Amino acid sequence: MAVLTVGLSGHGVRVSPARAEVRGVAGVTLRGRVELINTRLKPRNGRIDASGVVVWLEPLDGPIPRGTTRQKVVLDQRNKRFVPHVVAIETGSMIDFPNGDPFFHNVFSIYNGKKFDLGLYASGETRPVSFNRPGISYIFCNIHPQMSAVVVVVDTPYFAVSDNAGAVALSNVAPGRYRLMVWHERALPETLAGLSRTVQVSQAGMELGGMRVSEEGYVPRPHPNKHGQEYDPRSGRPGYRKH
Repeated sequence: MAVLTVGLSGHGVRVSPARAEVRGVAGVTLRGRVELINTRLKPRNGRIDASGVVVWLEPLDGPIPRGTTRQKVVLDQRNKRFVPHVVAIETGSMIDFPNGDPFFHNVFSIYNGKKFDLGLYASGETRPVSFNRPGISYIFCNIHPQMSAVVVVVDTPYFAVSDNAGAVALSNVAPGRYRLMVWHERALPETLAGLSRTVQVSQAGMELGGMRVSEEGYVPRPHPNKHGQEYDPRSGRPGYRKH
């Protein structure tokens, strides 16, 4: 088990400094604690890496507040990995996908959420994607099957992503009534639905309390390439290296 902390720009993601400023609203910071249970992860330095849990608040009274700025996020490709693995953004935000490896990548998503195919591009190049509706986008590389990332797009400025250390903190939240939502890649939909609840935020603030996220029942499965087919066993070999 592990308790983890979330920062608004956590998990190594690069964002603009003023991400969640809500026009004309002075808000409070809400803090909570997330705990992973029934996990198969092995502890490192006495602690399980429970990063990548997304927590957000959906307003129940009145219109959804909008930030004065949108995130400017970079999801790097380094050492045949996406860094960070999980990113959360507000609807309408843009993500850049730079290639930091000395060979080609082909970033794509064909699942629910934002569907796109950036095509083949070389080391040092970057390509942007605008995420214009809420949803979960699973991101892969058509060359390297081991590469994966998740972009969680939420229709609210009040959200955070856990890191591997411990707490969740949602900043500048306006007083009001909200639906608390939790998402984790290794939790079943019914598990996540059971974590959802209504919270009332006052000017004095509040604590979100503990959120125990179970990974029981999770079974990892291989994903197809962008054509819906199995990957070629030769995928990722140096033949794709930039000249």
